[in-house]
Amino acid sequence: MSSSSSSVTRSAWWGEPGQRKSPIPYRNGPFEYWPDVMCQCGRKAGLWISWSDDNPGRRYMSCSRRGEGGCQFFGWYEAPCDVFVRGLLVDLRDAVWNLKRENKNLKDALGDGGMKLEQEKKKGEALKIRVAEMQANAEAVVIRMKRFERERFFLSVVCVGLLIALFFS
Repeated sequence: MSSSSSSVTRSAWWGEPGQRKSPIPYRNGPFEYWPDVMCQCGRKAGLWISWSDDNPGRRYMSCSRRGEGGCQFFGWYEAPCDVFVRGLLVDLRDAVWNLKRENKNLKDALGDGGMKLEQEKKKGEALKIRVAEMQANAEAVVIRMKRFERERFFLSVVCVGLLIALFFS
């Protein structure tokens, strides 16, 4: 038995904002059909796919401006499907929407993790720069110490020479 029994609470087509889109892309655009059917406004009616619980996957025609002040033209393009197929389509629709929601949540979490990783990389790069600066300072200190030792040795030699000169004079 399908898990779409009446005891299972379903989200309506007009439910959550992320679920207002078709769970699958249209193979043909809503105006790519023939022969043209005109609505009461004189425009070509759109051929849409219903994803409601009562008519999942069923195509219908309506005014392309129905939600924007157009006419109330509406008509089913085909007969309703049987109960088993309807339940199956609702289950598949809900599974697709759940996967899309989970995918979005994972991408959001990955985005947050990616930002944290970038921050850590920047901290690591700053730390590397600081270590390089400290190494450069240490090398400069070593160079100064060697120069100081040479100067001290030179001064020691001069002092010993002066002492010898004073002693023998």
